[in-house]
Amino acid sequence: MKRFEKITKLIPLLEAEETHGEWIIDREHKGTPDDPKQFPFVGYGRVACDLIDMVHECVDDNEDLGVRDYRGVLDGYGLPDEESVLAADISKCDGKCTLAMILTIVRGDRFCEGLLFSYLNNGKMLEWMKRLREIDGE
Repeated sequence: MKRFEKITKLIPLLEAEETHGEWIIDREHKGTPDDPKQFPFVGYGRVACDLIDMVHECVDDNEDLGVRDYRGVLDGYGLPDEESVLAADISKCDGKCTLAMILTIVRGDRFCEGLLFSYLNNGKMLEWMKRLREIDGE
């Protein structure tokens, strides 16, 4: 198996999906102390859920890359914030940097609901996954 294949095998499945999930908004409850509303959240599709799992497995499988400290890795590549990550020329990024970018979004979604959803919808996640596929082919 290639280094990033667990992630890259999902590319055709993501491309085939019409939607990667949907926002779930509580419209049944009043939002009072006796009838509280649930915070909105994204209900991810099957492939997006698989992607989350495969990213974590890939990080575990590639411990030598040291991307668990994904923020530190990106800082080392001169990508200290989301704006710089979005502006990065992905064709110049190596596997470590690209995997750290992907992991940043997957982990960030735990704290900022919908972050992964937006990166799936704007095409950046797919772009980064394709870069991993290129790196595996080199």
